Amino acid sequence: MNPGNDDAFGVDEILKKEPRIEYTVGRVYNIDADHEMVNCDWVNPTPWNSPRECSDQELEKRLRTEVKKASNVAQLICDFHAPPYNSTIDSAPKLDKNMRPKMFMGSPVYEHVGSKAVRTVLEEYQPKMGLHGHIHEAAGICRIGRTMCVNPGSEYLEGTMHGYLLTLTREGIDQQPLIGG
Repeated sequence: MNPGNDDAFGVDEILKKEPRIEYTVGRVYNIDADHEMVNCDWVNPTPWNSPRECSDQELEKRLRTEVKKASNVAQLICDFHAPPYNSTIDSAPKLDKNMRPKMFMGSPVYEHVGSKAVRTVLEEYQPKMGLHGHIHEAAGICRIGRTMCVNPGSEYLEGTMHGYLLTLTREGIDQQPLIGG
């Protein structure tokens, strides 16, 4: 488990002390004999100025540092909180200067808000999977080259989180969407 961009840095110490949680920030986590996981809790800038934001340039450095820790990138799982830019899992309502969604004919206008750094790193290294969150409205699965990217999304205002059941094999990934709760 690792924090996301909205989490204050004090959360890290709480997670580290919890015996039922594997805190994975800054290290390679061995999922099984074939798969390692690295993560990054930081995201590209948002209108919310949350604690774990940085420029895409700085984010790319952070991502590359994590990926380079892995021994087998072809079987690597990248738990990057920000989704890749210009994908089906990074669309969010476009906001006006008052932080309200822009509307067109009664519906919100959406724009791509994911990270260009995440997209660049996934395109270059082609890990097995990208696990993402951050954009609650953009649940789904997409591919960046051979990399399967997943964002379970959520119904944030209703307090409902969604998930996927992902079964890893050396050859591939079996995925089943789960109902949120």
